[in-house]
This record gives sequence, C-alpha cells and structure tokens, in this order.
Amino acid sequence: MGARMGISLRREWVDPLLATRPLLPALEVIFEQWAFASESELRQLERLRERHPFLLHCLSMNVGSSDPLDRGYFEQVRAFADRFAIAKISDHLSWRSIRGQWSLSLLPLPRTEEALAHVLARVAEAQSFLGRTIALENISQYLPVPGDVPLVEMFNQLHERAGTLLHLDLNNLLVTERWLGESPEAFLDRLTADIAWVHVAGHENVPLPIDDHSGMPTAACMDLLARVASSAPVILEWDRERPPLQKLLPAISAEQVHRA
Repeated sequence: MGARMGISLRREWVDPLLATRPLLPALEVIFEQWAFASESELRQLERLRERHPFLLHCLSMNVGSSDPLDRGYFEQVRAFADRFAIAKISDHLSWRSIRGQWSLSLLPLPRTEEALAHVLARVAEAQSFLGRTIALENISQYLPVPGDVPLVEMFNQLHERAGTLLHLDLNNLLVTERWLGESPEAFLDRLTADIAWVHVAGHENVPLPIDDHSGMPTAACMDLLARVASSAPVILEWDRERPPLQKLLPAISAEQVHRA
C-alpha cells in the first residue's frame, strides 16, 4: 500500500527514495535547499520528478516586507519550477527584511486593511514574475500584532481579490492557539479560500511549543485534518531528529495518520 500523504523532501532522503521507489502522492521541495545544488544533484531530483508530483515551497519571497521584491530571486524560482514542471508554488504570509536587513525568522504582519492592501499589491507583482498563481502559508505566531482583521479573512480576501491560494499549515494553527488562544476550528470554519496543499507536523509537548517539526503529527493535528473539506495534497514536515526514510514511510502509511 502506498503512503497516504507525501513528505517534505530532505536531502538525505533522495538516494533512499530513488532506491526504494515508494508510492507517494507528492513531494514538497524547498527551493532554498536546492538553489545552489550541483547539476548532478539536480539530475537526481529530475529522476524523482519522473515518479512523483512536486510542490515547490519557498522561504524568501518576502511578500509582506516594504523592501522591493527581489526580481532575481523570482527569476531563479521560475526557472526551477519550469525545469521540474511544477505548477504549485508557495511561500508565507509574512515578512523577513527591513531596509535590506534580513531576519532568519518569518515575521507576522499587522492584521489591518493597510497590510492586506500592501500584500495584495506585492502578490500581484510576484505572480506576474512567476507566471503562476501562488499560495501563502499561515505561520506560527507567538506574540499578538496590531489590527482587527481576522487572519482567516486576510487569506479569504487574498483568494477573492488576487486568486492567491492558502498553503494551510495545521501545526502552525495549533502552535498559535497555545500562545495566543486563537481557535484553529474557528479558522477552518470561516475559511473560503481554496487550499493548495496542507502541512501536518508534530511539536514538542510543552505548554508553549514552537513549530519545530519534531515528530509525527499529533492527534489534534489529525483531528483538524479531518475537518478540512479539500482534496488538496497533504505533506508531512519533519525537521528536528528526523528518522531515516525506511522508518518514516511505514509510519506515514499507518492508519492513525491518514484521512478517514
């Protein structure tokens, strides 16, 4: 039986994937992990693309910043997506730089009409550069921000007015709930934006967790997934203490981590 969800690809899993040929519905590729890959490494990636649909996830579009968009970056992303025939590309509803100084973290935007208008203009520019509609992911949020526009409404408006899809991260909703008390269920109930794909992940079981992708999805995460009325691909993220592929694949095929 094939796995019921795809995985966010990590470099050490490439050779085992090529060797074992598992049935996966999709692989998520993080652009920044491959931007400086050698030609031989990219040819390995092409062999994977022959077997699996790819989803392209980016970290540096910086659509929420007031700094100019980096056209050179978008040209590289577009060339990569074209080479691997990737239709769906995502980044985050966040900002990362100010006056050219970059943060390693994804930073939340004010929840205001002004911020929404700013992102709408930037998304239009980004989509023009890429020749594709993009998706934006909801990030984990640890502190409140100004504004009274609900986060879900920002995504709904981005979809309605720019065609932007939601890259839905369920673990981020759960982490944000622990810090800010915002209900993931209410977010999903009010969501009208179309979903590009879904992230699931685990986090450390502490009172105030961070989004560290440190294990299999929690039961709470899978309960949220059951509420998602979408056939969008589901992708497992695992970064901290991630297992070898031969242990991961049986786990994601197990009954407790797929949609009923």
